[in-house]
Amino acid sequence: MAKESKNRILKIKHLRKGLAILLTPRSPYWLIRLWDPIAGKYVSKSSKETSRLEAAEVAYEYADSFRSKANSDHAKTKATSFEHYAKKLMAMQKGQSKWSEGDNKLLNRSKDGLIVYFGKYDVTKITTGMVRDYLTHLDGNRKKPLAHSTKSKHVIIIRKVLALAVEDGILNVLPVMPKIKTVDTPRHTFSDSEYRQFMKAANACAKRGDRVRGVQLTGHHVRMFRFVVHSFLRPTEGELFGLKHKDVQEMTDPPHLEISVRGGKTGKRTSVTLKLGVVIYKGDRNPFDPVEPDRDDYVWMPEYPNRRTAINTARRLFNHILEKADLVDEDRKLSPYSLRHYAIQARLRSSKGRVNLYTLAKNAGTSVDQLERFYLQKMAPTKELIENLQTNGDD
Repeated sequence: MAKESKNRILKIKHLRKGLAILLTPRSPYWLIRLWDPIAGKYVSKSSKETSRLEAAEVAYEYADSFRSKANSDHAKTKATSFEHYAKKLMAMQKGQSKWSEGDNKLLNRSKDGLIVYFGKYDVTKITTGMVRDYLTHLDGNRKKPLAHSTKSKHVIIIRKVLALAVEDGILNVLPVMPKIKTVDTPRHTFSDSEYRQFMKAANACAKRGDRVRGVQLTGHHVRMFRFVVHSFLRPTEGELFGLKHKDVQEMTDPPHLEISVRGGKTGKRTSVTLKLGVVIYKGDRNPFDPVEPDRDDYVWMPEYPNRRTAINTARRLFNHILEKADLVDEDRKLSPYSLRHYAIQARLRSSKGRVNLYTLAKNAGTSVDQLERFYLQKMAPTKELIENLQTNGDD
């Protein structure tokens, strides 16, 4: 015959939600059982009373005392918790762009995401020190500390969440966020002579019909790389490789293309190309073909329905041209992105210091701050820029 457990419940009296007293064969005293919402489990304590009524009184006192010891920084209601506002931000950002989706992943990461760490806290109790402790916690979970830029991203998301609480009047002011030292790395870009060298090699590769992993390099690919320089588009799935014919409108006075960028890094925007952008775009279509391209077709490398495949193939073709142009440099690695960086710097130089930085930044889907930090910092001054600097009002 199986031996009966000494922990089996003989009698139980529920006093209120999460609080009960019970009798087991282990002791003559009533046992207090209390649900700890923070730990997510029951805690037990002997009442030291054999009388049910006396045990109930002790249980109430214990429960009130226990709750007073609970973390006072945790939200009393879900409506004031970090988790509530984090999920509100996630809902607002869902589907906006792959960058906002990246924010949502950091918020909802299972091991050390922001919701796991801050979720139960009342938004009014989150301090600068707590945020700094969180950044230390992130490093503690890794063999190698997170990059400063990644930590900054976490801090920005925390600020976004708390800003929603400010909008709702729950939080009066945002706590000061810990400053994270960042080191700006100027973008690797082409010089004017290197760009000419690259394009010369590209044309030669296309003329020979060079093959890279079975893919023939053609004039289409050469025009695609040149198009980046005259459109300022990022060579990404959301911009250059997401561009469809329906997103392009040919305009006049002056001649340019008006492009609807649907999945840019900074969200949707309308961008315009330089004059040569029109020539490059139209030159990629057969002028003797009476059939217009399907408006839903991709402009560049449309034979690849999977755009990641298109991007990876384009990168291999780019590297092949780079090698043929003798521009491979381990200390200054050029990439398809370098064409965009060259485009922005070339526009600044060729405008002779007259281009409006705000207009250029908006058109390229960036900011004046980004232009100054990453594009202008190491750009050699031109004769026109020097003259512009020394201009007097009455000149």
